[in-house]
Amino acid sequence: MSKMTLLRAALGGLVSLLAAASAPAAGWVLTDLGTLGGASSAANGLNNAGQVVGLAEAADGTPYPAIWNAGVVLQLSSRPGRAIAVSASGTVAGNVASLDGTRLDATLMSAGNAIDLGTFGGSFSTVAGVNDSGQVIGFARTPDEKEHAFLATASGMLDLGTYGGLYSYAYAINQGGLVVGSAYDTAGKARCFLSSGGGLVDPGTLGGSFCNAFAVNDAGQVTGSSATAAGIGHAFLRGPQGMVDLGTLGGSSSLGKAINRHGHVVGSARTAANQTHAFIHDGTQMIDMGTLGGTSSVATAVNALGQAVGNSTLASGAKQPFFYANGTMVNLNTVVPGLSNINPDNVYLNDAGQIAGTGSIGGQQHAFVLTPAP
Repeated sequence: MSKMTLLRAALGGLVSLLAAASAPAAGWVLTDLGTLGGASSAANGLNNAGQVVGLAEAADGTPYPAIWNAGVVLQLSSRPGRAIAVSASGTVAGNVASLDGTRLDATLMSAGNAIDLGTFGGSFSTVAGVNDSGQVIGFARTPDEKEHAFLATASGMLDLGTYGGLYSYAYAINQGGLVVGSAYDTAGKARCFLSSGGGLVDPGTLGGSFCNAFAVNDAGQVTGSSATAAGIGHAFLRGPQGMVDLGTLGGSSSLGKAINRHGHVVGSARTAANQTHAFIHDGTQMIDMGTLGGTSSVATAVNALGQAVGNSTLASGAKQPFFYANGTMVNLNTVVPGLSNINPDNVYLNDAGQIAGTGSIGGQQHAFVLTPAP
């Protein structure tokens, strides 16, 4: 198998140069983001300016990292890969073939340059986020193939280390350069960390032995999941008051996945009936978003308006993408004619209420944007 074939397989073999087209329906305007001349494209990130990043196939089927500005696609590297994250001002980072073509490396794409950030001597590195200062976070493998969280810039990659264990993972970064994630201790337990590059700060737990931090806003508020004294994971909000237990929906456990600038948290929580439902915590209470007729749902993003996206099962058990606003959950596969089969695990939302994702348009998988109709 050729290196190019291996790279395509590693990238998911995804992602077409159709002109961006818009069609209003059911309160949404659909924009087909097209490709670079090939058959498919995929969205992996969205910022508040409406810029979408992901990958797009060229005419020969090679997937390249791409950014779409107002529906116009731009290839970000001459090497195959995928753009994963885009900052508020349009700085991009992603996973791109290394200079020798043997692996995928975390890569900063800015000012027309694709800067290979390398690894810690291991087989790959991967991106989780980027900010306007060009600080990139994620994790990279060491020479013994252990995964360590990193904070990188164009000048190099910094190993954020662990709490004495083997692994650490960075999941989010804010505009001030505060990184959050999870690092393992000598007992093999994951612990939350905060870092600005000068070592790991342990924010504590909810009384138990483990903690994972998944999201941070620009005010430095953090959410994730931490063990209580009973050893059960609960969603938390960590701010000036320390670690606050956000509770559950009547069941045993919960998990915070995302946070907006107001400190409102979304994620999933167990109900009294032992089902897992998406929730939004508005700073006062945890609200059950419900499901699309099935037994489970999870919210993965929330904007400043309190709108959310995620995925939910139908009564049939099939997983579908949802949009939630004003107490109502809708199936995104039903809101716009001509758009279907949206990937339910990769749906993105910005503060303007725009939604980006990957779905079937005209029989092909394309990146798209849904914009609320005026």
